Amino acid sequence: MSSAQGGGGGLPGPLRLPDPDDLLSDESIDQLDFAGLLALARAFIEADGVQHAATLAVRATTSDSTKRRTAGVLITALVQLARKKPKDALKSLKSVGESADPDIAAEVFLIRGIAMHTRRKWADAEANYRMAMMLRNGATSGLAAIQLGFLHGAGDEEEAAQNFVAATTCGDPAVIASAQLELALLLDRNGRHDAAIDRYRAALSSPYSNVALHAAFNLAGLLRDNGDAQAAEESRDLLERIHATGHPAYAPKAAVELAAGHLEAGRTEGVVELLTMGTTSTDPAVSALAHLHLGACLVDPAQADQHLAIAGKTGSREIKRAASRARKLRHAGR
Repeated sequence: MSSAQGGGGGLPGPLRLPDPDDLLSDESIDQLDFAGLLALARAFIEADGVQHAATLAVRATTSDSTKRRTAGVLITALVQLARKKPKDALKSLKSVGESADPDIAAEVFLIRGIAMHTRRKWADAEANYRMAMMLRNGATSGLAAIQLGFLHGAGDEEEAAQNFVAATTCGDPAVIASAQLELALLLDRNGRHDAAIDRYRAALSSPYSNVALHAAFNLAGLLRDNGDAQAAEESRDLLERIHATGHPAYAPKAAVELAAGHLEAGRTEGVVELLTMGTTSTDPAVSALAHLHLGACLVDPAQADQHLAIAGKTGSREIKRAASRARKLRHAGR
C-alpha cells in the first residue's frame, strides 16, 4: 500500500519506549515541560509501564518548578486510574485545587472526568469533559472529546460521532488518530463501510499499536470483503504487515486470516506455521479457528485430532460443530 493510501512502510508492534532509565534521568526530565511530562506518562501507561509512570510522578514532584510539581501530582492521578483506584485519583486532584493556569485546569477536568466516568457518575463525568473541551488545550481537549464520545457511545451515536469529530481538530496527531479510529468503528458498526475505510486509513498513522493495528486489521477485513482484486491485494498486504510486527494481540489474528486466504486459493506453503501462530492468540475465537484449520490440514492423524479436540472445546457453537464433523470424517477414513 502506498503512503498516499494512508500507510507507510510498516506498522507499530508492541510499543517499546527507549530505555526508561534514560527517559527518567534528571537530564531527560529537565527537558520536558508540563505537557511533555503528561505525554510521557501516558506513553508509559500505554506501553504497560505503569510503574515507570509512577517513578516519573515522583521525580516530577521534586522539581524546582511549581507547575512541573503539579504535573507530578496529576501523573500520580493517572497512575491511580491505571491501577483502577479512581477514589485515590480524586484525592490527588483535590490536592491540586482550582488553578487559573489553563494547562493545569484542563488536565484536572479531564482526569476528574475519567475518575467520575469510572465510578459511573455520568453527569459529573460529562460536566468535567465539557469543561476540559472548552479550554481548547490541544491534546487534553481532544482526549476529553474522545472520552465524552465514549460516554455517549451506547445511547447516542450521533452525539458520540460529533465528539470524535471534535477531537480530530485538537491539533495533536496521536489524539487525532485515536479519534479517527473511534469514528471508523462507529461507521463500520452502522454499515457505512466506505466512510469507515477512510477513517481507518487515517488512524494508521498512530504511534500506538493498539490504535494503528486495530485500524489496520479492521481495514483489511473491509477491503477483503470489497470484492475488488486491488482491494483484496491491499488487504493481504496489510495482514502481512500486521503479522510482521509480532504484536501478541494482532499478529496471531493476521496469521489466521492469511492462512485462510492461502487455503481458499489452494496454497498450502507456510499455512501450518501461520496457523500455529494463530493458536497463540489471547482471543479464544481466533485460537479456536486456528486449531480447527490445523486439524483440517495436518497430515498426522494424531496431531490433527488433537487440534480438532481443542477447537471443539474452546470454539463457538459453529466451530464446535465443524470440529465434530471433521473428527468424524477423519475417524471414518482410518
